[in-house]
Amino acid sequence: MNNKTYRILLGGKWSLEDLMVFSRIYFQNYSFLYCLETRAIGISSDKIAPVLNDYELRSGSHYASIYEIFRNHIDKIDLPQIKSIQYASPGWLDLALNPEVATQFAKVIGIYLGTPVAVAQTYKHLHKIYTDLDKRRKKTKIQSLKLQRTEIAEANKLTKELAKGLGFESLEELDLHTKDQEESARLLMAHCRRIKKIAKFVQSNKASFPLNLYD
Repeated sequence: MNNKTYRILLGGKWSLEDLMVFSRIYFQNYSFLYCLETRAIGISSDKIAPVLNDYELRSGSHYASIYEIFRNHIDKIDLPQIKSIQYASPGWLDLALNPEVATQFAKVIGIYLGTPVAVAQTYKHLHKIYTDLDKRRKKTKIQSLKLQRTEIAEANKLTKELAKGLGFESLEELDLHTKDQEESARLLMAHCRRIKKIAKFVQSNKASFPLNLYD
């Protein structure tokens, strides 16, 4: 897969911390889509199984740890590299990366920003279901404890709504590989938290993600 240079447009005032957070979160979002968005991004069709095989589901580690696994499964040529950066208003950040992933991320941000409040509410309700489950597991000391039947139906409904609000098209494929809808939901919630963080840069006019600014 030949990479291209994708230009992220920059504006406003940036601090050093802004740059650090932005680069880290953008890379995490890119990695998630590269490895798990099998339907929208063809290159990832052979990535999802080994990624999830390398990750011990519900092992007690934080979900943030899977992003290092994502990184390890990105082909070297597709790892984002800075080609140029200009800090001005307007400015830019040129990245050499996989164009399909960059385009899909731009679409995802657009979808999310279309209904951020609704996505936040969906996330809140889904998060509560699994937080309550975690509390019951801790109380009973039974880590294999599952959701009740009525909770399962509601959690699955909310997970589908969350995937739609994040523009994630591969939920069915993710379920097939995790073989556990709870794990799919938790991975999607982790992704949502990172989409929300990068979206704040767009909402504050510090960054924008065009669909076709390539060289």
